[in-house]
Amino acid sequence: MIRLFNRFYALCAVAACTILFSAWALTSRAYGDITPIKSGNFQTVTEFDQRLVVFGDSWSDNETEELQGKAWTDWLCGMFNCHQENLAQTSKSVLNGEYTGAVVDNQELDLVDRLSKTHLPDFKTQLKQWLDAESPTLKGLSEEQIQFRQEHTIFVISFGIWDIWDLVTKDEDYNNAAGSIERRIKTLLEQMEQLSEHWGSTDLNVILTQVVDVTFLPGFKDQGDQYKNAVKLIGEWNRALRDAARQWERGRIYLFDTNSFVLDRIRDWQLYAAGIEEENGLGKNQEGWVNMVDPCVESGKGIKVMMSSSSGKICSNPEKYLFWNEMQLGPAAQRLMATEIYRGIDGELVNRIAKPESESEPETKSESEPGSEGEFERHTRNFAA
Repeated sequence: MIRLFNRFYALCAVAACTILFSAWALTSRAYGDITPIKSGNFQTVTEFDQRLVVFGDSWSDNETEELQGKAWTDWLCGMFNCHQENLAQTSKSVLNGEYTGAVVDNQELDLVDRLSKTHLPDFKTQLKQWLDAESPTLKGLSEEQIQFRQEHTIFVISFGIWDIWDLVTKDEDYNNAAGSIERRIKTLLEQMEQLSEHWGSTDLNVILTQVVDVTFLPGFKDQGDQYKNAVKLIGEWNRALRDAARQWERGRIYLFDTNSFVLDRIRDWQLYAAGIEEENGLGKNQEGWVNMVDPCVESGKGIKVMMSSSSGKICSNPEKYLFWNEMQLGPAAQRLMATEIYRGIDGELVNRIAKPESESEPETKSESEPGSEGEFERHTRNFAA
């Protein structure tokens, strides 16, 4: 009889734990199971030689809990010895261990269809945080010192992958999704104008990154028949971003074609595997890629992740994998991306002010004047074959 009661109580305890866990999981889905990686007060420095200020999502965040090494922004900063102020945001789900990143505008997120109501700081919030920190730093500085800060600061604005992911995974009507993209790009441009006005400069140096085709990411294989809409939405996003860059008249924009960069890495490996080498260099596989499809680290699921600090088993050669996890580039790709961007901005956004006056361009209106079509094309790299 005693054994019977003991078994009964044990079963009751297990049932109670199961009910409590289920209730917790459902509550988390409704009220927030995502914890931001970054925290604490943000400050800007008083002095620097060169500065990189980063606004963005998980693709440009250099303070995640992952072990893939330097982010591309770290590599880029190291190439011209700059100080970095990185406000890009990543979060990790307590429930399943998966990562996500910030979007341009949190108001575009449909709370009904989201797994969490905990929103990461969007572009507007990140920008306000930086301006709030920069304003007191400017107090007491001379006009010459402020001008130096403005001339030697490059802004990175890198959003899109999680905006597209949000629209694709919600199975949104295409027309509604396209309308959302138009509003998000408009918001992005408005925030750039806010930056120009509040910082007091109409000669900003900006790196804009286009969005990568999310259908090539390892995480997309679980999205079923969303491929067609995803490709169309990516095209809409990149087209709208190009148009916005063409309209910009408050400085220089370098528009990086992230999608072509990633596709060229994949194509390089595919051509190499087929024994084909093109005149542009693709097909040599100089990086020694061995896997362009699978992630080096697969995110765990459920209770296993909750009980462990590890996100999963790491492959033996991360440098040879294009992707680190289901949604993120690997360490070699991060370095290569920074290298490509540096080649594009060297002499344009970096080192341009170090030229002797005799070498500087005359201040006359020409096809390469900031804001014109010539200037836009000159600051846009196309890595497509």
